[in-house]
Amino acid sequence: MSKIDKDAIVAAVEAREESTIEFLQDLLRAPSVNPWFDDPDEISGEAAVQDVFEARLRALGADEIDRWEPVADELAHRADGPGYYPGRDFTGRPNLVAVFKGTNPAGKAVMIQGHADVVQVGSNWTEDPFGGERKDGVIYGRGAVDMKGGMAAAIGAIEALRDAGVTLREDLIVASVADEEAGGMGTLALVDRGYRAPGGAIVPEATNLNVAPLCRGILWGRVTLHGRAGHIELERKPWQEGGAVDAIAYGHKLLDAIKERNEQWAKDPLKNHKYLPIPCQIHVAQLDAGEFPTTYAAQCTITFNAQYLPVQKDENGLGSIVKQELEELFAGFITDDEWFDQHPPTIEWLVDADCGETPDTEPIVATTYEITQELGLGSIMQGCMSHTDMGLQIDDGTPTINFGPGHMGVAHQADEHLLETDLLAATKVMALTIARLCGDLD
Repeated sequence: MSKIDKDAIVAAVEAREESTIEFLQDLLRAPSVNPWFDDPDEISGEAAVQDVFEARLRALGADEIDRWEPVADELAHRADGPGYYPGRDFTGRPNLVAVFKGTNPAGKAVMIQGHADVVQVGSNWTEDPFGGERKDGVIYGRGAVDMKGGMAAAIGAIEALRDAGVTLREDLIVASVADEEAGGMGTLALVDRGYRAPGGAIVPEATNLNVAPLCRGILWGRVTLHGRAGHIELERKPWQEGGAVDAIAYGHKLLDAIKERNEQWAKDPLKNHKYLPIPCQIHVAQLDAGEFPTTYAAQCTITFNAQYLPVQKDENGLGSIVKQELEELFAGFITDDEWFDQHPPTIEWLVDADCGETPDTEPIVATTYEITQELGLGSIMQGCMSHTDMGLQIDDGTPTINFGPGHMGVAHQADEHLLETDLLAATKVMALTIARLCGDLD
């Protein structure tokens, strides 16, 4: 077959724009709330949206379709690394992989890898979160940005390549996984099953059409400070005589210590990266303390989110180095306090979502960025401030980037939405990138 030029591929993408939009609407109308966000009023699980993906991929003529429900016990041999959570239930929560075979069986496969799950809906929506409404060039729905829009762009790109007559030299793998929003165990199952792409992978997270060869690791944790309840309106006896100890007072001091540590992190090279506009920080997300207005708090619990970079990954690919730093902070922010020494804080780690970085010299990075420039999109190279599934794949031998339509600041919010113009632009970039890395395009 003769070479296909860029203009023919772009024209094919544009001709399929309505079809791509309609596919995104179908995805949005298939609720796929991760059950980790336990809300009995919401429909949870990824199976419904995987049905939509599978039908489309079969219609596209995928040479292989692999659909399975991960089993936590079967992944226990990876318990020391990223993405493993014992006992997690994947009943009705399948992974889905399609393979389009290239003409060169010894070539370097390329992968599109996205997640099918979304976060809970929450309140204050003015549009139906599962309606896929389309108004004035905007598509609304939970997951429109994170990340059904990106996956719709990827499928639309493959369909356009078929329409343009592009022949694949290398295998193209399309993977839609469960559970990214709660730690990435779906991607762990994908890697464990042997799927990798030496030619590179695109994770279509919302990057505002920027090319992101980096994502940060995320730690979720709770630190509980211990006091002793007592009548709040009375003069307090010394605690040694049975008097109250105010856990909230300790909470105030810990918040001050966190603020001071964040000021240090802001200047620390280990907490900053050339492709990130902001440093890693310790963000307080939730506060829970006290029982009654007349009683000193016996406990004060602070739930936090802290980030880390690949330079601080431990030998297992996780954030134990930063965990230790935080544990030392929580244990040592108060000195010369006998009660505190005898009742030290309790620390519970909830999530350690790994980070990853692909060198910007890798073809998947350089090619995608070059195409954004050729299309005049104004894209820049900028890492993801939040976690994505890229780290597991990088560690497994798949150079990976994040690239997709929409701004992540719109994700996880009421009236999540995506501009049709961004969806079209992302579809063009993905089509041209796939064509250049494993197709006919020079």
